[in-house]
Amino acid sequence: MTSIRIVEIFRTVEGEGKWVGLPVSFIRLEGCNLRCPWCDTTYSYDGKTFTETTVENILKEIQDLGLKRVCITGGEPFLTPQLTDLVKKLIEEDYKVLIETNGTLWMEDIKDIKSKNLFITCSPKPPSYFIHPKLLPFITELKYVVDDQIRIEDIINEKTSKIIKNDFIVLQPESNRPQMVKKALKLQEEILKAGFESRIIPQCHKILGLP
Repeated sequence: MTSIRIVEIFRTVEGEGKWVGLPVSFIRLEGCNLRCPWCDTTYSYDGKTFTETTVENILKEIQDLGLKRVCITGGEPFLTPQLTDLVKKLIEEDYKVLIETNGTLWMEDIKDIKSKNLFITCSPKPPSYFIHPKLLPFITELKYVVDDQIRIEDIINEKTSKIIKNDFIVLQPESNRPQMVKKALKLQEEILKAGFESRIIPQCHKILGLP
């Protein structure tokens, strides 16, 4: 069987985005195609902090954790060729599956997974905030790290305006810094003027002292 590079599998409380506060099992895949300056999981792409296992073994570990919500994160999950196989197996077992992606990559097989239990959180990254055009229709949540660089034009633009709806955007103050909270409030007001509500959600797992 083809092996998958896994950094870690663990049970915790979701600390980011619209699943915040819910008990979730995390699958962290190895590898990332970006190098964001404020990344807090650099070990996910150091090329050595991983083990190789199979989809079947992952499913068993997830079953042992006893939750029906699973977040697949990284690094960048779309770098893992077996991503869609893993997602399909989880959905077949009646799990709700959230994929966290930076949005720059695409897998053609994703479009074949037609399930209300698949959610895709896209967190576009600076400097370009690029989102792969084929991914756009499948995004269920846009999550932006509010840092010194981000502008309203990076959030609402010609591409994203095609998919944005009310309560679709999450603003996450970088490292929970007070000045970034102030900037998030300003951006939230600008988004409101554009006709949409957004949520400001800090990294709650860090506040709670959770992984």
